[in-house]
Amino acid sequence: MIRARYLSSMDDITSVLEIRRAVFERSPGAAARDAFDDMAVYALAFDEADAPSAAGRLYIDADDRFRIDAVGVLAPLRARGYGDLVMRMLLDRALTLGAPAVYADSFPCAVGFYARYGLRPVMDTPVSDGALVPLCASADQIALEGSCGGRHGCPGRTPDPS
Repeated sequence: MIRARYLSSMDDITSVLEIRRAVFERSPGAAARDAFDDMAVYALAFDEADAPSAAGRLYIDADDRFRIDAVGVLAPLRARGYGDLVMRMLLDRALTLGAPAVYADSFPCAVGFYARYGLRPVMDTPVSDGALVPLCASADQIALEGSCGGRHGCPGRTPDPS
């Protein structure tokens, strides 16, 4: 049975950082601990063997916006619903905390994954290769019902980090 729990920056986040490093090792700087780690809420999912398998974080950014990032699932466990669980936990926590909107940045091929939860690109301008797509959903646009079925939004591509 999969399970998950919330962590705060006061908890030991070693497992979260290890997952981030494993998933985002090819994205310079994305895997490193940063100042937002000192004020974030984390969702950490565990697989059937009770090993840390997926993680993500929620924090308030420098513009006072609720932001979700570093959502990732270890490669052998992708497309099994772990990313879905992490996203739902983080979005639920944001809504519980009174977020008027939630922001995220996505690799272009993962925009479909985030769209399942109501997050949409904030602009219609083309994104250059390798650039992240800024996403946003107002509180009333956030969708927590249903399931993504463990599928990602990148047809014809290897599964994204979630």
